Amino acid sequence: MSRKFKKITIVLMVAALLLTALVFGATNQETKSVEEIYFEKFQQPIYDLLYYIDTIYYEQDKIDYDKILDSTLAGLIKGLNDPFAWYFDAQQTQENQIDEQGEYGGLGITVRWDQEMEAIVIVSPMSGTPADKAGLQANDYIITVDGTPVSDMGYMESVNNMRGKPGEPIILEIFREGWEEPKEVKLVRALIETKTVKYTTINQEEKIGYIRLTNFAEKSASEMEEALTEMKNEKVNGLIFDLRNNPGGLLSTAIDVSSMFIKKGEIVSLDYYNGQREIISTIPGKYFYFLDNIPITVLVNGASASASEIFTGAMKDKALATIIGTTTYGKAAVQRPVSLGNGGEAWIPMAHYLTPSGNDIHLKGIEPDIIVEMPERKLQDMTEITEEEQEKAKNETTTQASIDLETDAQLMKAVEFIKKELGIIN
Repeated sequence: MSRKFKKITIVLMVAALLLTALVFGATNQETKSVEEIYFEKFQQPIYDLLYYIDTIYYEQDKIDYDKILDSTLAGLIKGLNDPFAWYFDAQQTQENQIDEQGEYGGLGITVRWDQEMEAIVIVSPMSGTPADKAGLQANDYIITVDGTPVSDMGYMESVNNMRGKPGEPIILEIFREGWEEPKEVKLVRALIETKTVKYTTINQEEKIGYIRLTNFAEKSASEMEEALTEMKNEKVNGLIFDLRNNPGGLLSTAIDVSSMFIKKGEIVSLDYYNGQREIISTIPGKYFYFLDNIPITVLVNGASASASEIFTGAMKDKALATIIGTTTYGKAAVQRPVSLGNGGEAWIPMAHYLTPSGNDIHLKGIEPDIIVEMPERKLQDMTEITEEEQEKAKNETTTQASIDLETDAQLMKAVEFIKKELGIIN
């Protein structure tokens, strides 16, 4: 792409972002149109600055117009001074889509970049994936991808090159401690499906069910149905639903999941940018009736946000669960992702939500019924891969829940609460 064409593209991209505001409409008839704002305030200074960058900047051979465009778009969003208005570049958008969809074509490995070695180190292969079947293991180094050194490509390009269409072959050059020289291994990419719902049964005698939801993704509702069906078949006597460190996700998934726990009535109300209010109620036929007869606890913390708070707020307002942990994040902004021509996305807040009782939790969060603080975690250099990190990465493609009943004070309190409700302990 020529430099001149890239400059023109940047101007057009900025214009396109401004014009997308027309999609949302105007709430004030006296407000200037987007076209007027653009031509009066944006067009000339943006063009002027690009012109001088192109003509007098002393390192013209190092100009990256894609980076300039990303910075321009990010700056427009930053100018809103709203912590929940975001811009994601093309790479970040791709990663977000993988998180939302819960699947991608690849090898099934969690990796990180080793700066000293200028190589990719494997944290762990995921269970049942091509990497697992090929015998790759934690602390292996990936030296080349299809013959190209990762030291030349860098982290993100290497990761992108390892992904691809299921069925496509790929050759990795691997080095492992104790080997005299690297070895090549041929793999075939497969569809990697990560699981957002993890579950197990705690204490076989008491049969307390445990479900953890990592985020509200596209497949989370169907995964939750499977987990609750398992809990029903197991005839659990109580249920712990863990939403700690769950940043949220799709509003539609939050409604689906909430409808499995809430029989009827309002889940959340949305106040839109144009003054309209929408009340969203449960979806008929989703509710699991075995939940009528068992005590339920919901675990939350300061990183439980957005869709997690929609669920938590509804369960608390309707007294359907006891909330345990620490105050949630406090994000009541509903965002609309706007796709841009450069592959990036702008996430623009378009509504504000209230819990069924009309509580505004924005920037305040939801206070639990039972507050349990966790000890502050010590900072540590991630120079070595821990067993905990390996185990988490390994189980990305499974429903296996990892719990710690000895050191997790919030989980222990939830177990204790359910035992008291069941009359097992006083």
